[in-house]
Amino acid sequence: MTDFPDLMAAVAGRLLGEPNRGMSSKDELRFGTHGSLSVKVGGPHKGTWADHEAGQGGGVLDLIARLQGGGREAALGWLKQTFPDFAGRPEAPSTGRRHVASYPYVDETGALLFEVVRYEPKEFRQRRPDGAGGFAWNLQGVRPVPYHLPELIEAIGSERTVFIVEGEKDVDRLRALNVPATCNAGGAGKWKLDFVEHFVGADVVIVPDNDDPGREHAEKVARALQPVATRVRVLTLPNLPRKGDVCDWLQAGGTVEELHRRAEAAPDWRPAATTRLPAVWWGDEDKQPPLSWLVKGLLIDGGLSTVYGPPGTSKSFLVLDLALHVAHGRDWFGKRVAPGGVVYVSGEGGAGMLMRMKAWRQEKEGEAGKPFVLVPSSVNLYDDEEGVETLIADVKDHQARMREPLRLVVLDTLSRMIGSGDEDKARDINVVVQKAERIQRELGCHVLVVHHSGKDTDRGARGSNALLGAVDAAIEITRHETGVCAGKIAKVKDGGDIAPFKYELLQSVLGTDEDGDDITSCVIAPTDASIGETKGTTRLPDAARIALDALKLAIGEQGQPSPGGQIPDSVKVVSVEVWRDYAYRRGLGDTQEAKKKAFQRARETLSSKGEVAMWEPWAWVSR
Repeated sequence: MTDFPDLMAAVAGRLLGEPNRGMSSKDELRFGTHGSLSVKVGGPHKGTWADHEAGQGGGVLDLIARLQGGGREAALGWLKQTFPDFAGRPEAPSTGRRHVASYPYVDETGALLFEVVRYEPKEFRQRRPDGAGGFAWNLQGVRPVPYHLPELIEAIGSERTVFIVEGEKDVDRLRALNVPATCNAGGAGKWKLDFVEHFVGADVVIVPDNDDPGREHAEKVARALQPVATRVRVLTLPNLPRKGDVCDWLQAGGTVEELHRRAEAAPDWRPAATTRLPAVWWGDEDKQPPLSWLVKGLLIDGGLSTVYGPPGTSKSFLVLDLALHVAHGRDWFGKRVAPGGVVYVSGEGGAGMLMRMKAWRQEKEGEAGKPFVLVPSSVNLYDDEEGVETLIADVKDHQARMREPLRLVVLDTLSRMIGSGDEDKARDINVVVQKAERIQRELGCHVLVVHHSGKDTDRGARGSNALLGAVDAAIEITRHETGVCAGKIAKVKDGGDIAPFKYELLQSVLGTDEDGDDITSCVIAPTDASIGETKGTTRLPDAARIALDALKLAIGEQGQPSPGGQIPDSVKVVSVEVWRDYAYRRGLGDTQEAKKKAFQRARETLSSKGEVAMWEPWAWVSR
């Protein structure tokens, strides 16, 4: 009988029409302009839906009842009427498909119970006798049995070893070689507990296909049969291609004699530990893989880290530089890097990041085709599971297109990923940390979280220190009056003492705009310059420093030639309004009122110290 979750895609298509393709994935369909209605058609939550605006959700029947009305009983009636095959699947139409084989499943007496029908292109359908000389394309009311049940009973009664494989084709190939074999309909994952009664006292060898579903299926079957069978073994055949099976092994030269030899040499199956947390038994420590590094001595391969600092200290520039070094397999600040794929989640949008990527490609001779993906969107890792599940599913899709292993996922910044959570509460930060650890675990990569410092930079990262307590490595970024930035290693596990690394922002001219003005961005340039103050350098309050850096960035990205008048011909300018917007985005103040007051004070400070000059409506850097 087909499970309701298998019908979710068809039901959603009939009732909701075309999904939002730009927001959908292979396991999840999104409907509506903003994708607020989510329908799971694959993965662990297949067959469920959620309306994130209305806060509603459920299964297949709930979705039908919501859209059609009348409750679940009426929904079941609609399902039967709309999909008469709802307990099975309709016969494949002749157009475009070719019938290849029919595999009869019979009871103990040899009476036909149902058939599995194979078509090409590869597809399987199931049907049962309808009592009128034809077939009904469902298994409603049919007792599930193993394939070739009478022969299976005879083999077990004769104390012959029985091989359990995944498909009917494999069974028939082995039976043609006088090897007792069976399987279940539906392939991997469809084993029924009803089958156990037929294997009492059996000597069983399970031969999985060479993929994860095949190995999981073998474990499921072995666990079910161990209490009743005399002996259970799992035989993994050598040199199989991905998804290969026993037919592929025989085709490549395997023999019946070798099959039996390997089966006899296979150890009796024992259930693996069912503990949910990792464990290493005493004496097995040398068997564990050695510690490996993403960045030698600094970032553990598959670990968790953070880079933090005050707004305007080039954190994102630095992390993007790291990410692109990983994607290119290049040493970073003299440290060896493990090359691999990177997914960079930029919660503050993509326009500025695209400019920085172009600048890096130009100044660092970036190569096309490297495994780097920018996701210009924030992801809610606090309020529910949807955000992390969507991100993991998308990253897996990106990973499938990469030729190298995924090494790094960047979350920039924590404030854009925490949803309705509070950065000052350890409990809320721990929720995000748990989601980051889930990303680590399911994707097998390093996760780096970009975070801000608080107003008091001496106290480290903003808000709760729960993030710093959880990470393997933490890098604190500071920017000095000279313009030189320093990355101080605030924490590193299992690494040695690492001196701070220093760098500057190097401006890169990317071209000209429609008015003929330069289009610019910046890249990281390592330096040995002193981070101390140079003679004549003015110390500035934090707000003034943020505002000055914002003005420099605004001029770099949107600067216009001098319009004349009281403005020197040699400078570029931006409007005070543009400058204010850049300052607000870089963290100047919390509330709107605080931002206004902070910007006004910063303007006055910078003007009085000669750092900035203004001639309404223009502003420019005067030093």
